[in-house]
Amino acid sequence: MATDPNSPREPTPRIDATFRNGSLTAIGIVLGFSLGFTAQWATDEAPWITSDYVAAIALVIGIVLQIKSLAEMLEVNSLEIPVYQKAKNRFMSGLLVTAFGIAMVIIVNAATAS
Repeated sequence: MATDPNSPREPTPRIDATFRNGSLTAIGIVLGFSLGFTAQWATDEAPWITSDYVAAIALVIGIVLQIKSLAEMLEVNSLEIPVYQKAKNRFMSGLLVTAFGIAMVIIVNAATAS
């Protein structure tokens, strides 16, 4: 059975714009911290070792995911619950990957400092 293109569509469930704006602010702040940490660490004068490159890759992937989720949250359709959930999940993935990269940096620096 074909659907009539002129028939009214059921509205997509939406979140409140204020809630989305809070999420957008949180993503922007965390992204800023992630970029700040990466810039500070990358400009450190200590020589890089192999594990630093693995951490750098994790940081880059995590930051790219965070930027992508920020871009998705800035879209008008991010008020729709499925779009919002997708952007939120992408941000959480980026946050976890970034946290893994930062943890690697801390562990390696602590191990080589002793």
